[in-house]
Amino acid sequence: MSPPRVRESHQQTKMATKTILSWESFVALGKEGEKCEWVDGEVVHMTPVNIRHERVLARLYIGLENYCVAHPGWFWIPSNAAFTMRSGNWRCPDASLTRMDRLPGGKIPDTRAEFPPGVAFEILSPSDQPGEIQRKRQDYHDSAVIQVWIDLDRRLVELICPDRPLQFFQENEVLVIGGVPDFALPLKNLFAI
Repeated sequence: MSPPRVRESHQQTKMATKTILSWESFVALGKEGEKCEWVDGEVVHMTPVNIRHERVLARLYIGLENYCVAHPGWFWIPSNAAFTMRSGNWRCPDASLTRMDRLPGGKIPDTRAEFPPGVAFEILSPSDQPGEIQRKRQDYHDSAVIQVWIDLDRRLVELICPDRPLQFFQENEVLVIGGVPDFALPLKNLFAI
């Protein structure tokens, strides 16, 4: 087996052949606190984010925790957990929300999830490259994941559902996600930083 190719997330490098990598080898390549994804046969190191990104993410986590406490059939996961896409890629959304019945035996795994999340929340960062965003969107789409893209500069949320038209939510609106019962997240709380 050839060694896996490692690249920074802002580079547009492609491999001619794909490498098979075990979960244990993938984990061994990273460092504590470092976020990586497995994409198209490559380990992609994600660039660190800014304070504003983390503050909005913390507010999102509070909203997701409150939702899951009120709806015990759902669980949320923060940003460093990997989910397996239909493509075989391992994606780590900034946050995710998934039904408990997706868990084998009702237990949260000790490794990556062998399934995609129900909802992936992504906060756009200045270092995100358009091609990488499109590839991630395609991965989520092909895996039937509901996508919530948060644009801090435009103070706008884009909701992409596999079976519904694209929706946009402004900062003064409440994010409602069809297919997620009673989910209502006031965006003014996210953007009030």
